[in-house]
Amino acid sequence: MTQVGQAQLAQGRSNRIGYVIAVLVNAGGLVVLHLWPGWQEFAVLTADTRSVLGIVDAALVVGIVVNVVLLLRSPAWPTAAGSLVTTLVSLAAMARIWQVFPFDVSDTGETVLRVLLVVGLVGACLGVLALVVSLLRMRQLSGL
Repeated sequence: MTQVGQAQLAQGRSNRIGYVIAVLVNAGGLVVLHLWPGWQEFAVLTADTRSVLGIVDAALVVGIVVNVVLLLRSPAWPTAAGSLVTTLVSLAAMARIWQVFPFDVSDTGETVLRVLLVVGLVGACLGVLALVVSLLRMRQLSGL
């Protein structure tokens, strides 16, 4: 086997491992939030958490679905499209968390969490732009 073939095989294997890890992390998030121990057991989360659970659950479920699809089939455009969908849903979840801010923390803790949310929001926005450009380039290269 050529070095290029070996590199492609290794990359495909590492991509699959990444997809499996992403599915497990997202599924773990759902389990922790709803089954054990459940979000109510986290002292820093307030009753307002109920109003963000729907979009957070959606982000986790979309992450699971997209990564399962990519585990089965991961050519370039579905990978970019799936990343775009998961990034958009995650962006919506972070925006909702910013609005509600369902955390009972000190002023310093609130500042730290808000800075982290801003970093996540900016990163997600940049990711959306990059993924849209990537999809447009793929479309242009394919002649569609």
